[in-house]
Amino acid sequence: MKKHLILYLFVFTTLILVFQMINSKKVFDDLMEKWTYSKEHNEKLKDSIFRLQLRLDEQNDFDLEGNEYALRYFENLIIENIASHVKDQLYETNLLRENNNLIPYASMGRTFLINKVKVLNHNWIIADFSDGTHWGEIFLTYKIDKNNGLNFELKEHFLYPNPD
Repeated sequence: MKKHLILYLFVFTTLILVFQMINSKKVFDDLMEKWTYSKEHNEKLKDSIFRLQLRLDEQNDFDLEGNEYALRYFENLIIENIASHVKDQLYETNLLRENNNLIPYASMGRTFLINKVKVLNHNWIIADFSDGTHWGEIFLTYKIDKNNGLNFELKEHFLYPNPD
């Protein structure tokens, strides 16, 4: 009887070990597959981040904050953030409504307002405007006078054709 008991214990232990080996092999393979997928996915994400960084660097080439030469032009001014100051002054022209001479189009039911502004350098601005139905862009120059006031001058403008 002792022999049979030892034999049964040996067979039972062997079955448990075989089961554990097969199960751990499946778990290991599953973890390796997930790790490989994660590694490939991380490489793709790194490539995407690199491409986006390149695009961002290209965009910053035509931006006042990224242009050292244009910022040197403003060294003697007391204004801390020139781009924000210029944008704020340009957005304030929206308050003029009908008297806004920077948007050369007559209102077509609603007043044209400036939506987005990009200060390109120490002299140029590009802006987007709309009335909710019609959209356009303007190209402006600006000068800062001795009293830190801004003078805008419209150089070019474009109104997109209405698709309706």
